Amino acid sequence: MKFSTTLTSLLFAGSSLFSLSGEPIGTETPLPGGPLPTTDTPDFLSKVKFSGHITTRYEFRETDPLDASHALTARARIGMTLGEFNGFSAFVEGEGTEAIVDDFRSNPTGNQSTSPYVVGNSVIGDPNNAELNQAYLKYAKDGFLVQVGRQRIIRNSAAFIGNVGWRQNEQTYDAAQIGYKNDLFSASYVYSDRVQRIFGNDANDALPGPPLHDFEGDFHMLDFSYKADFGDVGGYAYLLDVDNNGNVGKSNTYGAFGTFNGFYAEVAFQDGTSGKAGGDYDAIYAHLKYTKKVSGMTLMGGVEYLGDEFKTPFATVHAYNGFADAFILQRIGLNNGPGGNYNGITDLYLGMVKPGLPGGITMKGFLHYYLDGDLEKTYGYEADLVLAKKFNDNLTGLLKAAYFVGDDFYNDIKQVSVQLDYKF
Repeated sequence: MKFSTTLTSLLFAGSSLFSLSGEPIGTETPLPGGPLPTTDTPDFLSKVKFSGHITTRYEFRETDPLDASHALTARARIGMTLGEFNGFSAFVEGEGTEAIVDDFRSNPTGNQSTSPYVVGNSVIGDPNNAELNQAYLKYAKDGFLVQVGRQRIIRNSAAFIGNVGWRQNEQTYDAAQIGYKNDLFSASYVYSDRVQRIFGNDANDALPGPPLHDFEGDFHMLDFSYKADFGDVGGYAYLLDVDNNGNVGKSNTYGAFGTFNGFYAEVAFQDGTSGKAGGDYDAIYAHLKYTKKVSGMTLMGGVEYLGDEFKTPFATVHAYNGFADAFILQRIGLNNGPGGNYNGITDLYLGMVKPGLPGGITMKGFLHYYLDGDLEKTYGYEADLVLAKKFNDNLTGLLKAAYFVGDDFYNDIKQVSVQLDYKF
């Protein structure tokens, strides 16, 4: 069953549920001179809610030896929620992105199906686009959840399953999910056959060129977590079989995580098959982090390790291994890096978060030192800085900068972004 081909019928079913095309449920045409009938059903208009998220961003990026790129883009998401009625609701959301300054290349391949595409420029993955971002039916009551349609899915810290929220065009899933949650325990299962990537409706969707539009196949995602007395523990199983990209191929990932007294630990095992690996492979993932609050700030230090061939094709990769995105294609599993010199990654990092600076600014800073998975080669170093200012409940400003200094095989990257976010 292709969920991407059933969205229209789902919305039609939702419209029938909420009587979009007629009078509210429970009403009838009154007899002449008779009293109006009564109903316990709320007025339909009181159950319609609109939402929006508008982001305007200027981004500068220079990846040696490519030319520098400049992108000024505006993105709007407008959504409408229908319901709730006895736990049922429906949601539909459109998304549109437009480049005002278009001096950039909007995808990392040689395929020019996305726009803007300035040959020789550094990549900024925010193409012009207009699409249906989400459209789903939902049942949520007494801790239970059933949701079917195109939807945003984020699991845990988005290291494996995420929405790529930093980019203007969001990653969403044509999927069905079920779940249960209470104060101590949560569990969910998702089946998806299509993941809408960030490159938009016009992106190439066919061989022989690299398929940019989506990942298609059979994807099973199982998660659970439990709040114990000593901390949170949980686990996951992600069985992903990508049919339309041989490099990403098939992967089965099984992992567990836990928190205790400021420590976070996670370990996962992955086996699979891919063209990039030349056949079958198995690999290990591990992440250890310690976080502590000191004098009004939060300090952290950690190490994240991905063995050779370990990949996270549906992750929000921008949240990991530095904001310069030096290893984004390798972590997704699309290639083996410059000259085939990617052999897993060991990311040693330090970070700090300091709220309450003058003007109500929050500052975040990170330092990274990157090695390969065998701890033999140095990929490079990186410094990241974020300044965030919340003007009111609806408007937020952000400045983000990253400087990656490549070593041996990787080239230097400079990136600066300034953006305004408005939500209602």
